[in-house]
Amino acid sequence: MKHLARLACLAGSMLVAAPAWAAPDADNAYGAYQVGHYRRALSEALKRIETNSGDAAAMTLLGELYRQGLGVAPDQKVATEWYERAEARGDINAAFALATQLLDEKSGKRDPTRAGALLEKAAAAGHPAANYNLGLTLLATGREADDQRAVTCLETAAKANVSDAMYALGVLAKQGRGMPANEETAAHWMKRAAAAGNVPGMVEYAIMLFNGTGVSKDEARAAKLFQRAAAGGNPIAQNRLAKLYQFGLGIPPDTIEAAAWHLAARAQGLDDPGLDGLFGRLKPEQQARAARIAASRISSAVLTAQ
Repeated sequence: MKHLARLACLAGSMLVAAPAWAAPDADNAYGAYQVGHYRRALSEALKRIETNSGDAAAMTLLGELYRQGLGVAPDQKVATEWYERAEARGDINAAFALATQLLDEKSGKRDPTRAGALLEKAAAAGHPAANYNLGLTLLATGREADDQRAVTCLETAAKANVSDAMYALGVLAKQGRGMPANEETAAHWMKRAAAAGNVPGMVEYAIMLFNGTGVSKDEARAAKLFQRAAAGGNPIAQNRLAKLYQFGLGIPPDTIEAAAWHLAARAQGLDDPGLDGLFGRLKPEQQARAARIAASRISSAVLTAQ
């Protein structure tokens, strides 16, 4: 149920899992954007349009700059206008970007029906993020036929290395939604998601490795994945890693490490009475040491997330 809730939440928010556009070729405008010289990117894009009034890629870039407020004051209405001009000239990146804008009240042109049509158009053209978002939207309907379409869309996004799509496919394989339930298939997608840096995927694949579900049991590999996800601030991984240190599973036992990871997870609202007991049995100086380590990890995780 927690996986289903996560996917439903993502579908409801139309999460963008990849950039709205990608530079078709290296040039001054996109090159400036990619290195963070946004004012120059704006100027170069405008020059391109002066030279060629039908330059859809330059229009899409201008829309992105105005949407994010890069090198110019953010203006969702102006961003939407540039996306519309680019989409009218056949730019698929603009079609996807415009779809997301038409779902935003700030665009001044909210139109969910048109947004859905544009999302379908961009997805049919193979746009990775459009396929990911369309897949989540289809899952939200709860219809079996839409579940199957969702899997196809998510597979397209996964082939383009959208890690959230890989994670979603792993969840669906576990649930048997849109495809037969299969733990091996679920492990395959969770492994790919983890390798791509997807933290929820790391946690799920670590759990599968630890239990030997859909993959050969390997507590040591599971511990390494839990460590990566815990260092990134994931409270579930922090809690699981604390238990591994507590009992010496896949990793040498270490009560101070166990206590420190427990405190980090508890700071994010994940309680564990058993680990509370472990912490309570430590000497005062050990508790203080664990608290210092936990504090440094919490600060590091916050900085990494930013």
